[in-house]
Amino acid sequence: MTASNSDAQQRTVYIGYQGKANPSEQEHILHLLDTYSTTEGFVAQYLPKWIEVSENEAVKGGLRTVQAREAAHARLMKARLLELGGESRASIPSERRENEIPFFASADHSDKAKLKVLVDLFGDAEAFLKPVTDIMNQIQSDPRTKELLRTILDDERQSVAWIQWMYSQLNEDS
Repeated sequence: MTASNSDAQQRTVYIGYQGKANPSEQEHILHLLDTYSTTEGFVAQYLPKWIEVSENEAVKGGLRTVQAREAAHARLMKARLLELGGESRASIPSERRENEIPFFASADHSDKAKLKVLVDLFGDAEAFLKPVTDIMNQIQSDPRTKELLRTILDDERQSVAWIQWMYSQLNEDS
């Protein structure tokens, strides 16, 4: 959990469609909703553990908002997936669970260290969100999902901006 983004390529929020060749727009949408909602749900699960061990009231307050956004995104996308006749199949790899939950839930790691991991993970926010932005911009037949994704991306930008800002604040204070 301590690898720097500068040591790796820009990470993204969505790795792209995984499935049959030449997928339809609907297949792209269903895959995105399934995998993205699963990731958002996972993050929403471990953020409360971080909040519990944080000693910084400002960090706790901001994380509550970020956690609420992540949980809402997971619910909204999962509901849309089911409305479109999709099934929830995605899961978080056990290796990721085994690394991230203990790291973020541990009082042995400072808020600054945890925020640094996220700042490095996000890198350039627009590049991080680009795969979802690209799919959203290509949607022609499903305006409901398109706007759902657009508003979720607005929230994501706000969360990333807060994480980056809070990290810089903690660095100024030290």
